[in-house]
Amino acid sequence: MKHRFLIHSLNHTTLLVDITQIGLPNEIYPPEGKLQSVPSLRFQTWRHAEQYLLGLGAAQGPLDATVEKLKKAGVAVLTIT
Repeated sequence: MKHRFLIHSLNHTTLLVDITQIGLPNEIYPPEGKLQSVPSLRFQTWRHAEQYLLGLGAAQGPLDATVEKLKKAGVAVLTIT
């Protein structure tokens, strides 16, 4: 199964927003957008979030690249295939 997450570094915690069900846009949305609820998970440390993502089948290489993006920008996108 494929998973896609928006990952945010917030106040010394890691927030994973599961955007898998949203997928890629296949239509043009109106300016006010299209409301969709998505699940999110909050972890006290990156290590706990990493363990969760490894359990879903993430490879260590992409996780290392993701943590570098988090350090630089505070946000990253991770796709697990």
